[in-house]
Amino acid sequence: MKKLDKTNNSNKLSYQKDGTPYCQRFDDIYFESESGYQQSDFVFIQKNKIGLRLQIAKQTFTVAETGFGTGLNFLLTLQAYQKAQQVSSFQLAPLHFISVEKYPLTKEQLVQSLSILPQLQSLALTFINSYPDCPVEEFGQEFKTTFFNGQVRLTLIFDDAAQGFSSLNCSKEGLVDAWYLDGFTPAKNPDMWSKDLFSQIGRLSKDQATLTTFTVAGFVKRQLRDIGFRLEKLLAKGKKKEMLSAVMQSNPITNKGYYLRPLITKPQHVSIIGGGIASACAAYALTKQGVKVTLYCKDTSLAQGGSSNAIGALYPLLHQQEDDISSFYQQAFWRAKALYTEIAEQGFSFAHQWCGLLEVSYKEALIKRQQAFESLNTWPNELIHGVNAKQASELANIDLPYGGLFMPNAGWMSPQDLVKQIFNAAKSTTRLKIMTDTHITKIQQVANPSSNENGTSWSLTSNQGEFNASVLVICGGADAIEIEQLKSLPLTATRGQVTSMKSNKKINKLSTIICHKGYLTPENNGIHCIGATFQKNDTNITTNKADDDYNLTMLTKCLPELSSTIDWQEQDISSSKARLRCMSQDHLPLVGAVPDIKEHVATYSHLAKDKNWKYSQAAPCIDNLYVLLGLGARGLCSAPLAADILTAELCNTPYPVDSQMLFNLSPNRFIIRDIIKRKVPQ
Repeated sequence: MKKLDKTNNSNKLSYQKDGTPYCQRFDDIYFESESGYQQSDFVFIQKNKIGLRLQIAKQTFTVAETGFGTGLNFLLTLQAYQKAQQVSSFQLAPLHFISVEKYPLTKEQLVQSLSILPQLQSLALTFINSYPDCPVEEFGQEFKTTFFNGQVRLTLIFDDAAQGFSSLNCSKEGLVDAWYLDGFTPAKNPDMWSKDLFSQIGRLSKDQATLTTFTVAGFVKRQLRDIGFRLEKLLAKGKKKEMLSAVMQSNPITNKGYYLRPLITKPQHVSIIGGGIASACAAYALTKQGVKVTLYCKDTSLAQGGSSNAIGALYPLLHQQEDDISSFYQQAFWRAKALYTEIAEQGFSFAHQWCGLLEVSYKEALIKRQQAFESLNTWPNELIHGVNAKQASELANIDLPYGGLFMPNAGWMSPQDLVKQIFNAAKSTTRLKIMTDTHITKIQQVANPSSNENGTSWSLTSNQGEFNASVLVICGGADAIEIEQLKSLPLTATRGQVTSMKSNKKINKLSTIICHKGYLTPENNGIHCIGATFQKNDTNITTNKADDDYNLTMLTKCLPELSSTIDWQEQDISSSKARLRCMSQDHLPLVGAVPDIKEHVATYSHLAKDKNWKYSQAAPCIDNLYVLLGLGARGLCSAPLAADILTAELCNTPYPVDSQMLFNLSPNRFIIRDIIKRKVPQ
């Protein structure tokens, strides 16, 4: 290997009037004297969420950096570790900081360069005291030291970036959790930003590894995408106005290619079929990303399907211990609450109340369930916690003989009002066009139109004529089951009837949602909602008396004392509504590209013999056809996060969930499972 030039003359520094260290070799400063601390902290520490991740890390957290320079980013990371430890009640997992530097500074240069950063002086002194005293040319290939009683390790490699990182060993799970790409800009230092460097970044990155950098150069973005990062351009602080944030979520170096979703050029326009909560959230998320949307709704007005109930409850589905379903729904719940709050704060008002929800422990099995929740303590109190009968009565503002599990952040809303207001928020971007009374009855693929960068497009047949869609998203709930291209997906329609009851003085003070085998909502516009029925393979949406009786009977059976107090009779029924839920086989939504089933069977056939067989091929899917379906009875909870996932997929931005959860929601998960279980012809 060619010996590196590490003499002082190779990296001669000068200092500007304000003390800013200036590199004459690359004709650039190391950092701004006034805003350098804040700017680097924002880009590298905050945008990589270093403090939070250090607090929750279960094993060594590894940061890798290109261009050690003055050590500013290392000191900021050391400071973040110190702060995280101060607020933690337990010993944090170790931190390993790895950096490469082809032209290292001397101890004297470090002292002068860091002297203008008073916020870091204590840590800087500790670092400088451990730094080599010898001339730079005698540094050797690397320098190692530790801090905070060995909890933080620094490995500083004196080499070209790509060459230095190539010397690191790496398991199949990867090594690096967070990357700081902070060498001098590609225009000033093109040698560092080589294809070999990006290959090493891809090799060393863990799944979900994050990366931030000041540069937004096109070739840097292309190289990062090629190795599996999903990117987002953000506003930065200080003189550098833009930055890149990225997450490793599509690494082509994989043994589970069927986890990889198809890549698409961000479309200028997307067509959506539907008119409910899924469509509204998708339209809002896409228009916020600058994508124009045309929505086709079969009804004369929006939110006439499952989103048309008078009152709906928003709360997560939680099990005693964390599993795939609970993990999704707790994340989805927080995202839904954040989105609906955002919509309301923009002035798009809808009837709602964050009043909490009480799951009443009205029988022995539920008492034991409550005790299990309390003893396992899987979830934080702000999500769910146990209460006794007295506390339950106080929370509900009515007498209850039972305790239960209380979700303090849950609430109710008018789904129809909410959906219309989300659409209004999307329309305010001027990027949404809504076509009602437009029933899409057939979709057909059209090959290679010249206007579509992504290949095939779609011809839509409707009662209003023919339409073209370059990228098509189907959010039509149970109606979508009848679309020919979706019939291979394991979706079913389940009928549900909700009964609206007139309020009276015995129940009008109810101040939280009550769940038993059914549910009872607080009053809105003089009514309470009770329900709901579940009837598989029944697509008749005509309401019937038997289902109203069932809803009333269920309240009486589960909560007889409360039912007797309220004393609702048949004449107290204000109205009823029956609609269809679109249900998936595993009770999780389907979000993403529609799989090509035949190609899946041909591509991944060996999984039938060995479920661990290694495949690098990405999932074969139907071009430009996407779904957001299978929300079941929990669309209010799951739609916002599902829409964020869909939007990230179409816009090539980072997914808001990890790779395992992404596959748990992928429409191709069912065919992969069927191949493994040998349920498809070989």
